[in-house]
Amino acid sequence: MLRSVLAVATLAVAGGVAVGCTVGEPEESGGDEAVFGELNHDPALRIERAAGKVSGDIVDDGLEIRFSSVESAEGSLEVRVELNGMVLTAQYGEEGIVLDGVNAGDGSPTAFSDLDRSAMRRLLAALEAEFFPPIDHVTTKEEYDAVRRLTPAEERLFRVVDVQWSQWPTAVPLRREISAEAARGYTSWRRYAATNTTVTGCHDCNKCSFSGDCCDTGKKLGESFNGANYGNCGTSSTGSQFTQDCTNHDQCVRTAKHGGHAMASAYCNDQFTSCVDDEAAAPSCKYDWRGTTKKGNCPTSFKGDGSCDCFCQFQDTDC
Repeated sequence: MLRSVLAVATLAVAGGVAVGCTVGEPEESGGDEAVFGELNHDPALRIERAAGKVSGDIVDDGLEIRFSSVESAEGSLEVRVELNGMVLTAQYGEEGIVLDGVNAGDGSPTAFSDLDRSAMRRLLAALEAEFFPPIDHVTTKEEYDAVRRLTPAEERLFRVVDVQWSQWPTAVPLRREISAEAARGYTSWRRYAATNTTVTGCHDCNKCSFSGDCCDTGKKLGESFNGANYGNCGTSSTGSQFTQDCTNHDQCVRTAKHGGHAMASAYCNDQFTSCVDDEAAAPSCKYDWRGTTKKGNCPTSFKGDGSCDCFCQFQDTDC
C-alpha cells in the first residue's frame, strides 16, 4: 500500500508554514491535551503480553493498526507500528537510538498527517487503559507493583507511542538518530512532581511579535493547564516522564500568553525536537500516587527509600 505522496507533501507544507507565532486569541487546536479523561478499554484492541514481548492490533471499521515491542537477549529493544500504509520503527541499543517512518509499499520516507496522529492517539488510549488500570484501592508499593509494573518492552512501547508518535509534527522528519556517545540532553524534573511544588515553563519568543522568553509560572506538574498532565513527555493522562524540555514544549503549545500556539504550530517544533531524547533516556516516576489516597499524603518512610515516589507532599530525594 502506497501513501499519497501529494497529500503528505501538502500536509508537510501546511505544517511547516501555515501556523506560526500569532497575536490575539490562542489557536483552537486541542492537540496536546491528554487522549481522554477516564481510561476506557478499547473493545477492538487485541494484545498479547509475554516476557520480553508485547504485540497486537486494533482492527475496527477500516482502521488497522498493528504493533509490537520486543526485547532481545542482549537488552536492546525494537518497537514497530504499522498504520495507514506506513511503518514506524524505534530501535534502542548500546549504539544509540534510531527512530524512523517509511512508506510500507516501497520504503521511501514519509511524513505524519493529522490522520496518522488520530490513529496513534487511538492506539495510545487503548494501551493506556490496558497498562494503567485504576489504583484507587492501592495503599502499598507491593499492591502497586502487582497492578501497574510494566516490562521493558511494554514500557518502551507506551513511551514511544505517547511521547513521540502521538504528537509528531508533520514538518519534522520521522528519521532521528541519537548516538549513545551524544551528551545527555535532558533534565529530569520528576523530583518536582510533588503536590506542593510549582514549576516555570518557557519558550523563546524571539521570532514572535514579542522579545525574550514567554513563560508561565506557578504551574504544577501532572495537573491541568489547558490540557491534562502538564510537563509529561507525551499526551497521556498517566505518563510520568517529567522533564524541563517537555514542560517547555507543553508551555509552548498550551499557553494563552502572547497569543498562544497550537500543537500544529511550526514555531513549537524546536521545543518538540528537544524532547525526542527525553523519551529515550529520562526516567519516569517509579511510583505515581495520583488516583490513590497516598497523593499528598505519603508515609515519610517513602522519602529516600531507594525508589522515586511522585505526587507525595514532599520532593523525594530518590527522584
